[in-house]
Amino acid sequence: MKIAALALTLSLTLAAPLARAAANPPHPDAAGQRSMAFEPGLGDAARERVPGGRLVATAYGAVIVLIGAYVAFVARKAARVDEDLRRLEDDLARRGGDDAP
Repeated sequence: MKIAALALTLSLTLAAPLARAAANPPHPDAAGQRSMAFEPGLGDAARERVPGGRLVATAYGAVIVLIGAYVAFVARKAARVDEDLRRLEDDLARRGGDDAP
């Protein structure tokens, strides 16, 4: 019984401010309405200053240059490994590669 009375008291205490707020909805003032309303662009001031096509072309150019540099780096490393492998094979052949398992 005490729990039911406590629950009723708590629900009425919380419901009273909600009922008052529903009965008296706030009246938005003109400044509040303006801040929430859509405002179109500012005409010439809203236009882009930098053309997007030039930025996209520059970005693609940078990516292509970076990929080309990476491919050149990997090719140089692969050539160096290939050269080292040839040198090791020659050294092995000179020592007499018959001892190799």
